[in-house]
Amino acid sequence: MSGLEYDLQKLSEIIERLQEEIPSYLIDFSKRKYKPSDLDISARTINNWSDNDLLPIIKKKGWHKFNLTECVWLKIVSHLREFNLPLNAIRAIKDQLFIQIDIPKLLDEHNVLERIKQAAENKNLEELNTIFESEEYKATLDEEEMNLLGYLLIDLIFIRSNYRLLFNTDGEFMVHKDHYEEYLNSFEAYTTFIRSTHISISLNHILYEITNDLIEDNEMDRLKILTKEENQLLEIVREKGVKKVEVTFDRDDQPKLVKVTSESKLDSAKRIKEVILSEGYQDIKITTSKGKVVHCENTRKIKL
Repeated sequence: MSGLEYDLQKLSEIIERLQEEIPSYLIDFSKRKYKPSDLDISARTINNWSDNDLLPIIKKKGWHKFNLTECVWLKIVSHLREFNLPLNAIRAIKDQLFIQIDIPKLLDEHNVLERIKQAAENKNLEELNTIFESEEYKATLDEEEMNLLGYLLIDLIFIRSNYRLLFNTDGEFMVHKDHYEEYLNSFEAYTTFIRSTHISISLNHILYEITNDLIEDNEMDRLKILTKEENQLLEIVREKGVKKVEVTFDRDDQPKLVKVTSESKLDSAKRIKEVILSEGYQDIKITTSKGKVVHCENTRKIKL
């Protein structure tokens, strides 16, 4: 099954599902209703990103609110900063992801609508052909103003495919969409990019962080690239503040116990009590100076 045929099959299923219930985030797709606190991003961080021209909207003062596409971008920035990607590279990526797309021109240049219509006829999806032929659909395309990132999100939501954005330190990026591997590998620029050092970020999981709607197909589960324990270990390694990870293996060379050591600052007796009373097995080392806690090292023991 080609990528286009897969998309058509999924699109038919999702249209039926959306007829029953349209998620609120899709109805309010372009409405700026999300605050930084909704994204677990501090106002101080937002102001810093604004000063460094990392925000998709220009607003120096006052409260910030963002639409869904802009929220996804903020999450992308957060992940890229965790990988210490240079600010100038992130700015270059922002400019590319938020470029306005002339959708009718793009579809016409690649003969997309005609190809979709033909595939829909082959699959007897008459309702899709009716949509594509309608004057309302053509008028919607003419009026729509959408940036590249927004276009990717709409496709993700309707097709329910796995999307990943691949970034390098030069501010270049590539889009990876499952079921399109053969098509993507026909481009030398793509194959060269994925062979080089790059960062991969899942748009599906970013959308889930914002909406709590996990839009992801079952292909990745069937691939079984990592075991359940290996996935759990990977999540532990990715935790913020982790200083050291020790793994104990059983006789079958399977990971069975993980010791995770993290550092934190404790500025009050209440915070110390919270750490001590947290659930699970842990070793706590507290360093004081002149009667005040200056350092806390916490080693948790997690059974896989």
